[in-house]
Amino acid sequence: MAGIKGVIFDFDGTLTELTLDFINMRTEIEEIAFRYESKEAVAALEGAYIIEMIYAISDNLGNGGRQFKEEAFDRLRELELSASRGKGVYPYTRDVLRRIRQEGVRLGVITRSCIDVLRAVFPDIDEYAEAIVTREHLREVKPHPRHVLTIAGLLSLSPGEGIMVGDHPTDIEAGRTAGMETAGVLTGRTAKEDFERTGATYIFQDIRGVSALLGGEGPRGASRSGVISGST
Repeated sequence: MAGIKGVIFDFDGTLTELTLDFINMRTEIEEIAFRYESKEAVAALEGAYIIEMIYAISDNLGNGGRQFKEEAFDRLRELELSASRGKGVYPYTRDVLRRIRQEGVRLGVITRSCIDVLRAVFPDIDEYAEAIVTREHLREVKPHPRHVLTIAGLLSLSPGEGIMVGDHPTDIEAGRTAGMETAGVLTGRTAKEDFERTGATYIFQDIRGVSALLGGEGPRGASRSGVISGST
C-alpha cells in the first residue's frame, strides 16, 4: 500500500488470544492499594485504567509511592503470566508477520503488558518484530500517543508512514492521536460498531486483512471503515 512503510501491532487480542481477566486484575491491585491509601481515594480513580491507577496512587503517596508501585506491578506481572500460561499466538500470526516483512514493511509491537508475557507466549518474537515497547519502557502507554510515537521513532517512521493495528479502542485512539492510520481487528472483545465510533481507518476480521491490504489485495471496493475479511 502506497505510503505505509511500517505496521505497529498490539499484542493481546491482536496477535494472540485475549485471556486477561481485567476485572479480577483490577480487584487484586485495588486490594494492594487499600493497604496504602484510603478506599475513598482509590474509588476516586474508578475511571482510570489499571496502569494509570497505579501511577496516580504512587504519585499521591509521595515517598511511600515507590513501594506500592513495585508491589502493584509485581502482582500485575504475576496475573498476566498466569493468564498467558499455555497460550501461543494465533495459528496465522507468524505467517502474516512474515508476509508483511517480505513486503519490505517495518514491524513493531506495543503492549500495556510486561515483556515477560510476550516472550512466554511468542518466544521467537524477535525474528519478526524489529522493535517492542512495553509498559516497562515508558510510563505513558496507549491510549497515550507517546507509546505509538516511541516505537515509530525506533522504526524510523514518521506518523504518516505507519498504521496502528489493535483489538481495542485504546489502540485506535493512540494511533489516531499520533497521526497514523489505524486498523481494528475483531479478534478481541471490541465490536465493529465500537471501532466505527472510535474512528478506525479500517476494520478487519483479523490481522490477515492487514497483510492483504499491504499486498494490494484490499480493500476490494469496501469503505475505508468497512470490514474486510483477512481470509486470503
